[in-house]
Amino acid sequence: MAIDEAVLIGLREKKSTPILRIYKWIPPTITLGYFQSIKDIDIALCKKDGIGVVRRLTGGRAVLHNEELTYSILFSEEDFQPFRKKEIFVFIARCLIDALEIVGIHSKIAQKTRGDLKSANCFASPAQYEVESSNAGKLIGSAQLIRDGILLQHGAIPITSSYTKIAKYLHSGTQFTKTASSLSETAGATISEKKLLTALKEGFSRYLPVSEGDFSDYEQSLIHNLTHEKYSSQEWNMRR
Repeated sequence: MAIDEAVLIGLREKKSTPILRIYKWIPPTITLGYFQSIKDIDIALCKKDGIGVVRRLTGGRAVLHNEELTYSILFSEEDFQPFRKKEIFVFIARCLIDALEIVGIHSKIAQKTRGDLKSANCFASPAQYEVESSNAGKLIGSAQLIRDGILLQHGAIPITSSYTKIAKYLHSGTQFTKTASSLSETAGATISEKKLLTALKEGFSRYLPVSEGDFSDYEQSLIHNLTHEKYSSQEWNMRR
């Protein structure tokens, strides 16, 4: 999470370039939406089971990141027009839909929000403009932030049904229905991390000039400071 904020700051200060990151979480970690209450999560049980907990900059609800890949993408209003939430969500969804086609999954953009809107769990309801399958429900949980003319969007892409284990760590409890599904369940076959990673690179490359790179010294310094001073602190993670 510190990496994303460091790049956001760098883009605002004209010291960073747009970035697409695709990564996984070790250990399994629950991310909380920016506005979400820490009271939704059983922190003691998470500690007992070795589950990390961190608050995102983006909104939305809690996600258990395990046996999945996560993407984050950051760019400025100078890079994309019209720079509005709907248009950005739809553009990124198209990249993701193309990626899923490569691994044999037909998907579409959700036209409306439905499901359990009061749940603390992100996958309890597909939101408008998120990616879903034609019959198995939500496939990718995404959340967005626009700040100072900079876009940050996160998305969790469950490969297996491990994401459903978040119910154990929510005080409210969650019943999983056909509002969501993992890629392997939807495909009816095992999707490997490597295969999904390759597909995501290809899906985004069809619309964006993507090349691999390293973080600058400026970004590395910001990442270090934000990691230790913000994202590792109780003040940030338990602020609500």
